[in-house]
Amino acid sequence: MQVKEIVRLSFESLLSQKLRTALTILGMVIGVGAIVLLVSVGQGAKNYVTSEFEGLGTNLIIVQPGKSDRKTHLGPPVGAAQRKMTTADVQAIEKRALNLEAVSGLVLGTVSVRYEDALANITVFGTNEQFPHILNIKVGRGEYFSREEDEYGRRVVVLGQNVATELFGDADPVGLSVKLNESEYRIVGVLAPMGNKLGLDFDELGFIPTEAALKLFNDDKLFGIRAKASSRVGMDDAVAEMTEILKERRDGEEDFTIMTQISMMESMNTILSMLTYVLAAIAAISMVVGGIGIMNIMWVTVVERTQEIGIRRAVGARRVDIMKQLLAEAISLSVLGGLVGVGGAVLITYGLYFAFPYFDMRAPMWIVLPAFFLAVFVGVAFGVGPAWRASRIEILDALRYE
Repeated sequence: MQVKEIVRLSFESLLSQKLRTALTILGMVIGVGAIVLLVSVGQGAKNYVTSEFEGLGTNLIIVQPGKSDRKTHLGPPVGAAQRKMTTADVQAIEKRALNLEAVSGLVLGTVSVRYEDALANITVFGTNEQFPHILNIKVGRGEYFSREEDEYGRRVVVLGQNVATELFGDADPVGLSVKLNESEYRIVGVLAPMGNKLGLDFDELGFIPTEAALKLFNDDKLFGIRAKASSRVGMDDAVAEMTEILKERRDGEEDFTIMTQISMMESMNTILSMLTYVLAAIAAISMVVGGIGIMNIMWVTVVERTQEIGIRRAVGARRVDIMKQLLAEAISLSVLGGLVGVGGAVLITYGLYFAFPYFDMRAPMWIVLPAFFLAVFVGVAFGVGPAWRASRIEILDALRYE
């Protein structure tokens, strides 16, 4: 029997039971679609995390006091350091490190900010003038404070967009003064709207010089150091330089942890990849259920068409012809289910991307074809049994069957 004839007969058989065929295909559609959709969600999460990291700058290096297991890339717990990190460490790194583009100490605290009757509680970062270059911070009005203002601990502040709006409304606050706790600070700039980056809302922050922050919080140590390597290629050299400089200042003891943007992204991508694979495996179970549905329908088909099979055998059809026809029906069900499932899932992911462009979950091509061929494989695997059973029916038994 020719392939064309086998395909024609299989489609005629499927179309004779339209509702049953549609319901059987639906099971496969759900299975294939679930795999593509869940993998797309995982890929979208990876894309989102990557864009968030890159939105905070490129070639970022994070130094935290305290030592932790390097294999985790998660850094030490806050407060675990045996020795404090100071602005002198920042100055030493800035002078001696050749592969760094910018470096800044970081002080962190929460304060109340007041202007006349308006009051807000905000998180304040103490940094130097290089910090905007490290984290891609843009000033919308005014300017960031200068190196001189940092070195002398001048009481100046740069406010996030939402903080400025809450205190001053639509008025330009640059040049006006606010009180941070009980200390008066002059506003030198307002950030351009930045939104949320990895859980940190820059529009709700304030930035003051490092020395001013140490005085404001009555402290003498840094929360950490942030730096930017000159290039991604030179990231390892920059880390090696910083490690050598800081160890030298600590009598050879490595009482700090250095993390890079690359290592953190790799760790997050590894976690999200594993989550994606787990989700895909769970979704594959529903495809197996769809395959069981195909097998169940094929068994029913064999029983219903026993006499037809006997007649075909009586007029010359071979066992292999019967098996090919029944297997072709199973494959047709899986192919149709795979096409509809994959096509529908791709359309859904692209539709969601256009609706929410910040979360790019468009179906990756590396899952589309494997998901389709997996559907075809499931159809073959679950259709072989009923097809083989049909081919083994004896002619006389089939003709006498009622």
